[in-house]
Amino acid sequence: MSTIYRRIIRIGEKSIGITLPRQWLSALDVGVGDVMEVSLVGKVIVLKPVTQEGGEANEVSITMEGSMDEAMRMIIASYIEGYDNVELLGQKDTIRRAYSKVESKLPGSLMLESDGSVLIKVATSEANVDLNEVINSMANILNSMFTKFLEYLETNRESLLKEILDLDEQMDKLYFLALRTIKKLSFRDPKRAIDDTIVVKNLEHAADALDRLSNAYMRIQITKCRPEISNKLRAVWNYIMRSVYSYLDNNVSNALKILVDREHMLNSILELATMGCAESSDLLAATIHESQLIVALAADIAEAAFSRHVRNVAKPTKTLEAEEKGEE
Repeated sequence: MSTIYRRIIRIGEKSIGITLPRQWLSALDVGVGDVMEVSLVGKVIVLKPVTQEGGEANEVSITMEGSMDEAMRMIIASYIEGYDNVELLGQKDTIRRAYSKVESKLPGSLMLESDGSVLIKVATSEANVDLNEVINSMANILNSMFTKFLEYLETNRESLLKEILDLDEQMDKLYFLALRTIKKLSFRDPKRAIDDTIVVKNLEHAADALDRLSNAYMRIQITKCRPEISNKLRAVWNYIMRSVYSYLDNNVSNALKILVDREHMLNSILELATMGCAESSDLLAATIHESQLIVALAADIAEAAFSRHVRNVAKPTKTLEAEEKGEE
């Protein structure tokens, strides 16, 4: 083991650090942009790459013996788990068709074929992904989906419902990128990673709810009570968007208002059942169900915002004791 000595230096206005020998980084196959796990063990600072041995595994080999649906799920799961190289062994035609089905949802991925296997390679660098930007983009897509659905209720243009289905595909793409990023970088702040996971999952579930509702309205046309349905959905739209931005902006007062309003929102949606707002009871039930689901998802996001706020303002007991002794 070689030992060197380095003097701590200032980096920028507020940060300090040390430099590492280039040959050490070359030996670990890491460079600028790669992520290092930094931990304090006793009085020793330990650094290790999260994508090399000793951190998260970077490569995996999987034998595929099932259906195309199973292959699709395995490819998606491997992507989310943060593997950069996924070697798939099995029927190439099945693997090829499976990958073609999910390729558009997996940013930075490509498929390479050899004589004996298929390699799914991911070139996305999570270190360069701003998770807040991804969440904000997911919120913007959900915003567009609601806009188009309400416009459909006003105009009866079925093409708007098809556009919602396309937007849900974009949501899936950001969702998988967000989960992959959270998994690979969760060591930085495990508790924050849990909250981020709740938010991105609930945004994706809300988009799925609008996707299902759009499919239902494509099958069954309604003529009655469109304004009433529109008003209820507009309130649901406003509710979940306020929830998302309470999380992104760390606005605990808005998060609290959302949680307090949850029961009122759920009861308000149920009023549709007494208005005779659809010729089909199935369509009306679907509207009520999906709307209430979105309200519940929004409340979960507000809970995550509240948890995030508590961690920001809370101080460990030992820290408080130390401060009290200092004041004495």
